[in-house]
Amino acid sequence: MIQSRAMLATLSISQWTARKYDKAVSSEVEKAHAAHDAGRFNKLLVNKALLEPIVKLTGEIRSYHYHTTLPWTDKGDRLLPSILFMDYTVAMRKFRDAFGVLIDTLVQQYPAEVQAARNRLGTMYQPSDYPDVSEIRRRFSIDVEFTPVPNAKDFRVDVGEAAAEEIRESITKAVNDRQNSAMRDCYRRVKDVVSKISERLSDDKAKFHDSLIENATELLAVLPGLNITDDPELTALHNEISRSLIVNPRALRLDPKLRKDTADAADAILARLAWT
Repeated sequence: MIQSRAMLATLSISQWTARKYDKAVSSEVEKAHAAHDAGRFNKLLVNKALLEPIVKLTGEIRSYHYHTTLPWTDKGDRLLPSILFMDYTVAMRKFRDAFGVLIDTLVQQYPAEVQAARNRLGTMYQPSDYPDVSEIRRRFSIDVEFTPVPNAKDFRVDVGEAAAEEIRESITKAVNDRQNSAMRDCYRRVKDVVSKISERLSDDKAKFHDSLIENATELLAVLPGLNITDDPELTALHNEISRSLIVNPRALRLDPKLRKDTADAADAILARLAWT
């Protein structure tokens, strides 16, 4: 049962954008150009260089979350296989630590940034735009909520047996449909990675980055865990990619025959995925 092999993980990240809509400046711009409802001017309250590392890190966190989980619903919860739980929580702990360091830096530099903004923003500077330094830290957070995959057998509501059975059937169907969708996502990931390898290596004049192969290696690292139904075809694809596509990028650049053989192997794998 999927309930014993996976859980739902919902990632929530909050961060202060440090942007503020300036109605007065927007109005001035419209008047200068005889325009109406032409746009909104949002001023950056602090130097963007201070926020860029935070934005970059949150992007990495979201990428890792999506890489390690499978789609479930459109409400933000995703399927995390139990076998990947420890790796996931360790990685998230490290992300939180790094996030905390960046927020500490922002808090330390914030008072000076507020003073610098007086010169940087000129007449657009408004003291009321700036939260107190004690509020800044509370505007940033990373949270992960873990919940069990719904199980129709656990449904206990006094609505009459006929209605309860109908609801249990609905829960079972929804879980099965989402599980199938999650597995299709595994195949989509495989196809995306292999397609890129085929595309780049089939053209002997095309340049490629090491990430072409590194992305395949990263997928292989989580694919067995994401294979929550023990799909034998997915296991076979994992083994075939590992055997024929994980090649030293430098060797691919130096050896035309190896490059062609690897491209051909990628094409053969794509032929197996023609149904996706």
